[in-house]
Amino acid sequence: MTAEPIHPRDEDAAEYVLGTLDPTEREAFARDMAADIGLARAVRAWEGRLAPLASGLPEVAPSAALWDRIAAGIGGPARGEVVALAAFEALRRSRTRWRVLATGAGALAASLLAALLLPRFGPTPDRSALLAVVNRSGELPALIVRVDLTGGTVQVRSLAAERPSGRSLELWSILPGEAPRSLGLVAGDVTRLVIPAGARAPEGATIAVTLEPAGGAPGGVPTGPVVYSGKLVPETP
Repeated sequence: MTAEPIHPRDEDAAEYVLGTLDPTEREAFARDMAADIGLARAVRAWEGRLAPLASGLPEVAPSAALWDRIAAGIGGPARGEVVALAAFEALRRSRTRWRVLATGAGALAASLLAALLLPRFGPTPDRSALLAVVNRSGELPALIVRVDLTGGTVQVRSLAAERPSGRSLELWSILPGEAPRSLGLVAGDVTRLVIPAGARAPEGATIAVTLEPAGGAPGGVPTGPVVYSGKLVPETP
C-alpha cells in the first residue's frame, strides 16, 4: 500500500493539535482546515499518533476555580449553584476528561511539541518503535529518545539538554529489579546508537540520563546524578 504524502502544512497541523498557535493563527488554520480535506486528515493523524504520550498522566481533581472558569466560559452558573443547562450537566458528568485536561495539559503539550520535532518516518506496520520524552520534573522536554526494536538502535534528539563543559551525558535503560544498562553517550543535536549487547529498552522501561565524567561512567556503572528521565511508550505509526 502506498503511503499518503505528508501534507505541506503537516507541522502546522501538529501545532494545532498541541494548541500552541496564537488565537489569530488558530482561527485562520481552522478556516483552512474546513476547506482542505487533506489538512483535516493531517490533524486527525497527529491526534492519533501523539495520544499515547498522555497515557501516563495522573488524574487529579480540578480546583473550584477551574470549574468556575469553565462555567463562565460557556455562560453557565458557578460551582455550587443550581445547574439548569443540560450542556453544563453533561460537562460535569465528563469530569474525568476534564481532570486529565486540567492537570495534564502542560505535560501533554510538552510531549506533543517534542514529538513534532522528531524526524518523520513513513508508515511501517511491521516495525516496532518506542518513544520517550525525557525531561526534568515535568519541564519542557530536554531529549527525545526513539527506540527501534527491530533494528536494535536508539535515536536521541537533543532539544534543551544542558551539558556542562568537561562532562558527558549518558543514556541508561532501567527495568524493575535490574541494574541500569548504558545505551551510550549523548553527543550533539542528534545521536544514533546501537543498543549494546546485554542491554534492553522495551516498552515501559525508564530512560534516564546521568551526568558523568568525560567519556562516560567508569566501569559501566552510573556515578552522576540523574538529570533527565522518561518512560518508553509505543509510537503510533
